[in-house]
Amino acid sequence: MSTFQVTDGVYGIDIGMFDAGVASVYLFDDEEPTLVDAGTAASAETIMDGLADCGVEPAALEHLVLSHIHVDHSGAASALVDAAPNLDVYIHESTAPHLVDPEGLIESSRRAMGDHFASMGEQGAVPEANVVGVGDDGTTVDIGANSLELLYAPGHSPDHFAVWNPERELLFAAECLGIYLARADRWLPPATLPNFDVEMIADAIDRLRALDPERIVFPHFGEWPGEPAAAFERAERELHRFDDRILELHDASESRAETKRAVAAELVDAAPPYSERVESFYASLITDGFLKHHGIE
Repeated sequence: MSTFQVTDGVYGIDIGMFDAGVASVYLFDDEEPTLVDAGTAASAETIMDGLADCGVEPAALEHLVLSHIHVDHSGAASALVDAAPNLDVYIHESTAPHLVDPEGLIESSRRAMGDHFASMGEQGAVPEANVVGVGDDGTTVDIGANSLELLYAPGHSPDHFAVWNPERELLFAAECLGIYLARADRWLPPATLPNFDVEMIADAIDRLRALDPERIVFPHFGEWPGEPAAAFERAERELHRFDDRILELHDASESRAETKRAVAAELVDAAPPYSERVESFYASLITDGFLKHHGIE
């Protein structure tokens, strides 16, 4: 288990998904301690140990903000509610029912992730009384000296929120900008099944760039080490580069399996230093996401 400090009162917790440095959740330690994202169901104990390591007992959590319903972001929500029974859990209203009854989410995730799903774990149900559905207009969660603004930014998924902490000028970009695997210096676009949309992602990049953040943090993974402007530029460039190249690779092979192998070797190319599972997982999701966006089933 690994925790890291982003700035005063903001901590990341590495959930250990596949490898170190792949997925994290964030603690905002204020008068009303708040966690942004809930990792996988399998990471619940790691998250709770991380909270304690940062000085906040899980039972003291008051708010849980979920950027979207995907199981690597919402999976431990039920376990966290078990630890903090009065926890308010914020999620887009369109997918809030999947927190209360996750059976359909579990099955769709199993189909999308294949053999990788087993390591995620099956999430439990969140009591409906704990769920706060948020509409497209977003909302602001006041947590003490700071506030967290949920900004609707679909594209990676239809229910997707970024989170803006204006007092610190800190942007939790969720998967609007994509994935940054620092040890390999690889930037991956946020493509996945079933509803990835290139044009919506491009729009989200532009809208979040207008915030002019001082800091950017990612669930995949950590704090962006360079100038914020460079993150937006790279996200935009890689989104369109992957889009063009994946179609070229598929046209050349006319094989989804061969396209995934080529995407892993040429575009993801993160193993080593990351584990082979990381490379395989993202190559599969990204290939499927872009191809489906272009109507290739």
